[in-house]
Amino acid sequence: MEKIFSKEILELLIDDFQIKTEVYGTHFSGKRLRIDAILKPKDTSKWKNKNISIGIEFKSKEKLDGIKHTTHWIKQCIDYANTKWDNHGYIYVFSCPSILDENNDKIYWNKILSDLGVGRLGYTKYYGWTFYLQDNHRIWSQKDGVIEGKKWSLLRKFGRDSFKNI
Repeated sequence: MEKIFSKEILELLIDDFQIKTEVYGTHFSGKRLRIDAILKPKDTSKWKNKNISIGIEFKSKEKLDGIKHTTHWIKQCIDYANTKWDNHGYIYVFSCPSILDENNDKIYWNKILSDLGVGRLGYTKYYGWTFYLQDNHRIWSQKDGVIEGKKWSLLRKFGRDSFKNI
């Protein structure tokens, strides 16, 4: 579905852009990544940057079936924004379809931060000091010790791998 979706969209843009698909680059971590497409305008006369390149990362709506998959995709796009693409350098990456709508609240931002490697340490009367990821997942607490830390490796993942579990 994703290949069909991306092909349909890229066909709509081919009159205005040169399109390269499955372009490789090097993330700041050193890992080699691949983005779905990089576009260059055929006519750059109205662009401030005459050497502009635009990245696109596609996901089929079937793959975005909940907050977990959506936030992993956001992280993947951010990783791609932090990648030096071969013959293009660091570029802006656009998600297709749009990742977030106007009704998202703090749970999305907590999950996004977790996907970027940022959790929170909080105190509650019931659990004591607790390490949280993904908004409400307790990795460890003073009361219960290791909880999700038993199942989650907490190894950082980049690019396509970030679409997988923690």
